[in-house]
Amino acid sequence: MEEREQLMKKNVGLLDRFFRIGIGILSLSIVFVGGDFALILIFGIVALFAIVTSVIGYCPVNAKFGLDTRKKQGNK
Repeated sequence: MEEREQLMKKNVGLLDRFFRIGIGILSLSIVFVGGDFALILIFGIVALFAIVTSVIGYCPVNAKFGLDTRKKQGNK
């Protein structure tokens, strides 16, 4: 259980979450406007990824590159 908690450690900060939600909403609007199937598929995947990572607070891409956009408790 501890190993899983370590793997899914939150690494998405509040400002990053707002940006991800915005990107997700914009991408969804492109999906609903329509167009080429490939465009809809790409923007649908981007929207899904952005919204899910924002909601759960964990991004596997950030983890892969060692990024953490949360504010540290010691910084003021």
